[in-house]
Amino acid sequence: MSDIVYLTVIGEQQGAISAGCGTESSVGNRWQIAHEDEIFVFSLSNSMTSTGKGSQLHGLRFCKLIDKSTPLFTNAINNNEQLYMEFYFYRINRFGKWEKYYYIQLRGAFLSGIPCLFSENRLPTETINVSYEYILCKHLIANTEFSYLALPENYNRLFIPQPKKSTDSGLKTLNSKAVGRLLAAGGIYNGNIEGFRDTAEKLGGDAPAGYKQVLNEKTIGLGIAAASIIFSRNASKIQDINKFRDKISKLNGKSAGTIRNVNPGYPKIGYTHNCVNCSIATDATLAGHPASALPINSTKGVPLSVLEKFYNGKFKPMSSVDEIIHVMDNANSGARGIVYGSYSPGQPGHVFNVVNQNNTIRFLDGQTGNAADLNQFKSFQLLRTN
Repeated sequence: MSDIVYLTVIGEQQGAISAGCGTESSVGNRWQIAHEDEIFVFSLSNSMTSTGKGSQLHGLRFCKLIDKSTPLFTNAINNNEQLYMEFYFYRINRFGKWEKYYYIQLRGAFLSGIPCLFSENRLPTETINVSYEYILCKHLIANTEFSYLALPENYNRLFIPQPKKSTDSGLKTLNSKAVGRLLAAGGIYNGNIEGFRDTAEKLGGDAPAGYKQVLNEKTIGLGIAAASIIFSRNASKIQDINKFRDKISKLNGKSAGTIRNVNPGYPKIGYTHNCVNCSIATDATLAGHPASALPINSTKGVPLSVLEKFYNGKFKPMSSVDEIIHVMDNANSGARGIVYGSYSPGQPGHVFNVVNQNNTIRFLDGQTGNAADLNQFKSFQLLRTN
């Protein structure tokens, strides 16, 4: 056999369905080392056609051994359970070793049929028929990929397994990044940057890194905060504020390039009130799964409750942009979220994304494909997405 496929499955109700499926108790002497929590797939087929106006998904089908997951798949089809599936494809490379080269991810997956086959002189197998609402295909060696998000009317049901949350107690010391940022602001305010930098370095820990975050303008809010301190201290230093803003816009312009395909129809009709769809697609893109947002023909947009249901969380009021930065920075690199900005009390608002990329906090607006304009909002709320 030139190719081997392994599958992991997580159910919205049953959890890790594939756990233990590759063990001896599950598949007998066909078990394989390092694949104990995966399902061995014999064959796989997936069909997608064009309607002339877009793609039409016809579902995916794969054949597997009768194993530990067989009763669980029956439960899933009986309860109409939503599943999350990941297929990993292996081949033999030119050095004669197994190489993981292809990947398929399904979200919003539902089982539509499970025919089983028990026959003489043949392995007992079952064929699983799957319909899905999102598919991602990646060639891991050639570095190409494709994704399609077929959002139904109630797309907020799309199930994505939540990563394990950190058990960090959140206790801070006097040499944290937060202290370093405060020292940087103090240095700017008092006109003694070198003196406050020395203090941060003497404190050690993360204080020097926090200090450099402000002075290098590697985050939006901190740069604005520092500029605001300068403004309140001495109005003659308005030029310093402009320098901060120019560097901030250049920095975010680079990162915004990764989301330009989230809402390619902007500013055409249907692509100016779909910020909720854009925030979901942007979050998927930032997570490494590029996606594009569907348009919305209504000017009323989509309620925030859709996002809360989608990510199984709640928007939390934030006192300022700096508080959002503080939350995202403490969550470490890779943290993502969606921000709701309100124009004024009683008025509609706008949602956009925030991400901690290598300890740099970026605010990105997937609807426009640019950095988010924070100056237009009076208040903020934050929803963490991972």
